[in-house]
Formats: sequence, C-alpha cells, structure tokens
Amino acid sequence: MQQEIRIGVIALTDSAPFVVAQKMGFFEAERLSVELVKQPSWATLRDKLAYGEIDAAHMLSPMAIALQLGLGGSPKKEVLAPLVLNRSGNAITVSKLLAELIAGLAEGETLGSNLRAAKSRGERAMVFGTVFPFSMHTLQLRRWLRLNDVDPEHDVRFEVVPPIRMVGSLQAGLIDAFCVGEPYNSLAVNEGLGTIVATSNSLWPKAPEKVLGCTRAWAAENPLALSGLCKALRQACSWLEGGVENRSRAAAWLSAADHVNLPGAVLEMALLATVKGGTDPFIQFDGAELTEEQRPMFESLVVETHALTSGLPLDAIQFASGLRPFGF
Repeated sequence: MQQEIRIGVIALTDSAPFVVAQKMGFFEAERLSVELVKQPSWATLRDKLAYGEIDAAHMLSPMAIALQLGLGGSPKKEVLAPLVLNRSGNAITVSKLLAELIAGLAEGETLGSNLRAAKSRGERAMVFGTVFPFSMHTLQLRRWLRLNDVDPEHDVRFEVVPPIRMVGSLQAGLIDAFCVGEPYNSLAVNEGLGTIVATSNSLWPKAPEKVLGCTRAWAAENPLALSGLCKALRQACSWLEGGVENRSRAAAWLSAADHVNLPGAVLEMALLATVKGGTDPFIQFDGAELTEEQRPMFESLVVETHALTSGLPLDAIQFASGLRPFGF
C-alpha cells in the first residue's frame, strides 16, 4: 500500500527534483503517492507546513532556521531539513535605469554614495525585491549591496514579492531590482526589462539554497516515508546531474501549466549550465549527505539568518538550535 504525502512546492526551476522524482517513478518505487501542491508564496508554504496542511516542503534553507527559532513572526516549530536539494540558483537583476546608473558611476563614486546623495536630495529610497525575509535571496542581496558600499539597513528598502510576481513588479516600477531563483531572472532579461548583475555562485559559492523540509513531529510519525522520500529525491538530483539531455527533459516537464508554466527555452537557460549573460555553472543539484566539512557554512547561515531580526548576539542555545534542522 502506498503512503500519501502532500509536498508544498514553489514554481521555480529548482523544484525540479520533485517533478523529476514524480515523472521518473522514483516516488512510486518507494511506495509513496506524492501530490505536489503548488504554493503562491513562501509565507503560505511555511504556514501550511507548520500547521500540518502539507507534510513536507521545497524549503528555503534559512526558513528552516527561522521556523526552528521562531524568528520574525514565524511559527516556532521543531523542523528537520535532512536533504540539500540544490546549491545556488539565484541571481540579482536590476532595472535598466539602475543598470545605467551603475555603468555611469564616475571614478571614486560608488552605488552607495550615489544612493546616499539621492536620499539627501529628498529622493525616494530604491526598493529591492526579495522572495522572503528569511532566504538566501535576502542574504545574497545584502552581501551584494555591501560590496557596492550600500548600507542595507539605511540606504535601500526591501520588499517581499512572490517569485511569480517579480518580473511584473520590476516592469511596473514597484521595485528597482530583485534577487530571485530562476527562471525569473532570465525572463526579465528576455523581455528587455532588466540586467543580471550577480549570481548566487559569485556571492556565496556552494551555499545551500533549497532543502527538503518537514516538522520533526511528522518525521517521527513517518520514518519509513521520510526515508523513501529522501531516497527518491537523491535519485532525482543524481539524474539531473546526469547531463544535458536529462536537464532538457526536466525543462520540458517544468514548463507545463501545472508546474512553472513558462516556455522550456527560458527554463533551459538555468538548467543547461548558465543564465543569460553568465559564464559560471548556475545551479547544481545535490542530495548528498551533509558532512562535518560543511558545518562552518551552516554555522555562518545560522548567524546571518539570526542577524536579520536581532541586533543582539546569538546565544549558545539559539546557535545550537539553529543548526539542529541540518543534523549538526
């Protein structure tokens, strides 16, 4: 008898392991009947997981920490993130106007000095879109801003925008830039609305982007199902790393109306190694066991995630709790 599992996913390229595991029969081989439940936003996905409306989730790695620690209004839940699904996969895209401003900076001038001068003249602060407060997107945006002499706390404003609405918000002038997962950066470039200025690989190499997430209560009640889920997703990640042909097939599956619902050619920009205008490998699917060698990266992730909502130091108990979802 198959066990039914409802998994919340967001319409992004890096939801590919779930779609592949379903299409290739990897879930079925583990006696799992999986329903992929597309969510409109990360906040909705978080709340549905916390309150048991879905069993597991395609989750942002910092979201697991926020849930564990109850940060920023998140429900406080003991969670488990036993599998990193992919490394990197995000990019920062700026509007044409902001791209022109950056290209036109004079010697000795920085983006930060320009924004502070504009603020002193009474001009509005620029708005940067991020998909969720507790996300690699937010952390990567803040890193990019600091590299460009911009104080994230005072020089700009952040706006949470669901991934599917990022490009439309840029087009409407509601935001000046965004950090989002693919395919929405490539879509903005394709439509002539924006310019990619950085990828997640350049800002935080090999950082854990999305993880498989569930509550510890569900994991304790369903150990065999969780083991099968992890096995199926590991197979899917390995299959996605198996070459261009496999990734092209995945792009076609993702393009369907019940998944990302965008042309396969747009999805291939990320899945077939690079985003438009990029040269570095863009998204790597993982699924491997977490090792002690990776602990320092996750320690940094806990510290930076906690710092998003508190000026107070992270105490030892919070630090240890923040690492618990990942098995450290």
